[in-house]
Amino acid sequence: MEKIDRKRSLTREKVLKAALQLIDQEGLENFSMRKLGLALGVEAMSLYNHIANKEELFDGVIEFLLLQIPFPETSNSSPYDDLWVFAHDFRNVLRAHPRALPLFASRPLRTPASLSILERLLATLQRANIYGAHAIYVLNGMVGFIIGHELLDVGSVLFSGMKPEGSYSKLWQDIPGSKYPVLHNLMSDLEYVNPDQQFSFGLQALLKRLNE
Repeated sequence: MEKIDRKRSLTREKVLKAALQLIDQEGLENFSMRKLGLALGVEAMSLYNHIANKEELFDGVIEFLLLQIPFPETSNSSPYDDLWVFAHDFRNVLRAHPRALPLFASRPLRTPASLSILERLLATLQRANIYGAHAIYVLNGMVGFIIGHELLDVGSVLFSGMKPEGSYSKLWQDIPGSKYPVLHNLMSDLEYVNPDQQFSFGLQALLKRLNE
């Protein structure tokens, strides 16, 4: 009876939320529909009443994460400010779920809710007089920068068994100055590299045209 009740109470949102939790815990490489069914207390076949297959499930997880970004339907602020806030909020979502990063790096947006967010971002760029292929270039550049930055920042947690390598300054502290003089002279500055400041610096350079 309990299993029947669980089937009846199951929804697409509950399936996606549980899938994200499983990805957070075990990574994409260890994810399976059978494990997801066990986590929800149902047979794996019951999941297909809410999701067609694993590929659609992953698209849904992307959507589930994107919907956590508080991007308004309309805005009185500038396109630069809107994209600046969106980029930082997107980064925060990815930082909270680093093992989902490969989904964003490998899958285009497909679900209606995800495409609606893309539509709003493109409309934001149109307010900055950026159209057509150039709008795609800006969005792909921004998203690629965000994902790439987070891969460098938290890449060691993407796969089970990988250990952090440590800071650049510790790894490179014994390099010979005679062979790598420019890098050697930067060693003292590496101690002050801050991931948040680095992200904002790169994003500012990327969106500079929008603020001119």
